[in-house]
Amino acid sequence: MKDYNISDLLPHRPPMQLITAVESVDFDAQKLVARVDITRDDIMFDENIGGVPSWISLEYMAQAIGCFIGAADREQNPDSVPVVGFVLGSRKLSVDIPTYLVDQSYFVHVTALFFDKNIANFDCQIYNSNNQLVASGAINVFRPDDIKQFMETRNE
Repeated sequence: MKDYNISDLLPHRPPMQLITAVESVDFDAQKLVARVDITRDDIMFDENIGGVPSWISLEYMAQAIGCFIGAADREQNPDSVPVVGFVLGSRKLSVDIPTYLVDQSYFVHVTALFFDKNIANFDCQIYNSNNQLVASGAINVFRPDDIKQFMETRNE
């Protein structure tokens, strides 16, 4: 597998770049597995709960989707740059833990159910290091052809 630099896949930059690494990509199966390592340096870390609140699950899923799309773009054009996308919504989002615990790793699995140039739907799961499912859901995303033009038309 290629060794991906997250900054080559996502438009996010630290401290908002929450994905630690891409573990695997299978373009034939339309799947990616990303790893999130929880540390005290994490922007979302909360000392009072000893980790990151689980409401961040949707963002972990969205950034893993962004990694898949970024990797797919780079597969087509190695010089491509990460582009901004938007979460349109989620269905059946379920989170079974209150906290992502410090010094633990979690694995975000995303599978494209529908994927075209602008619209995509992904099935997502997050597992802990014991391979126990801790969160799941289906995420719909949108990527405009031209983000600047898209944002300008939204302000009219």
